[in-house]
Amino acid sequence: MENSNRIEGGTFHGPVVQAASATVVQVAPQPPPRRYRARWIAVALAAALLGGGGAYVLHTAAQRKDAAGPAAGATAAAAVTPGPAPAVSAPAGERIDNGGGWGPDRTTFLMSSPATYPVFNSITDDPVQGDERNFVQCRDKQSDAKFGEQVVALDGHTYQVYLFYNNAVAANFDSMASPAEGARGNAAAKLQNARAHVELPAEPLYNPGLTGYLTADNAQEVWDSCDFFAARKVLLRYVPGSARLVTVRTPGGGVPVNGGGAGLADGTGALIGEQQDGVVGQLAGYLLFDVTVKLS
Repeated sequence: MENSNRIEGGTFHGPVVQAASATVVQVAPQPPPRRYRARWIAVALAAALLGGGGAYVLHTAAQRKDAAGPAAGATAAAAVTPGPAPAVSAPAGERIDNGGGWGPDRTTFLMSSPATYPVFNSITDDPVQGDERNFVQCRDKQSDAKFGEQVVALDGHTYQVYLFYNNAVAANFDSMASPAEGARGNAAAKLQNARAHVELPAEPLYNPGLTGYLTADNAQEVWDSCDFFAARKVLLRYVPGSARLVTVRTPGGGVPVNGGGAGLADGTGALIGEQQDGVVGQLAGYLLFDVTVKLS
């Protein structure tokens, strides 16, 4: 099964040829790596206090050093009493953990033993993508940062979102003769009316998640997210016309998503697949699009 792969430094790496075995491995669902949300939220809240808190910490460290006595030949400095340490706490009455998640729990497969039916993003050992259930990641375009599941939200910055899709069905099932004359491969093995859309909070929130969804008429809906962290509320907005579709057969940088990618953000969903017709067989791919951040 052909598979498009992760973007690295703006360069597409692929394809990977997957084994065509149709043996099904029923693996107990294992979640993608845990997200250390509590740590990120604490860092975000503390970031707003670094102006005063940082000075306090440096001054306290200096006091502790002076407590052992001045170095030989040094002139004693006048003692300065620091102000109270800033408290890091959640805003009263506000929910600060508004991140997304991933789901649903589902049967997973290996490259050597893919599914016998059309299913989104259920391979766990893709040599480049890794666990396909982790299929939404973001990066700050201004800093040329790497893609990740958690990003620091900076006011006025634009972030690029990566949304990967794949049909985990075995290649030999897709190559069976199709009952429809002239159809490409076996229609029953392909995802039909396959679409991608993204859910953005309508209002500013503390530490919001951006959640990407994949849907099809003949497959279970799946979703994944990347989370934005800041000490202030974050408003995320899709950048119209920024969406591009990338597969091993598209030119460098991909091709524009039909309709400017409006379906991505309005809930109707943008058709995916090699022809952007909602038919996804053996050719995987990914979407790239931009969102902006405004802090309030």
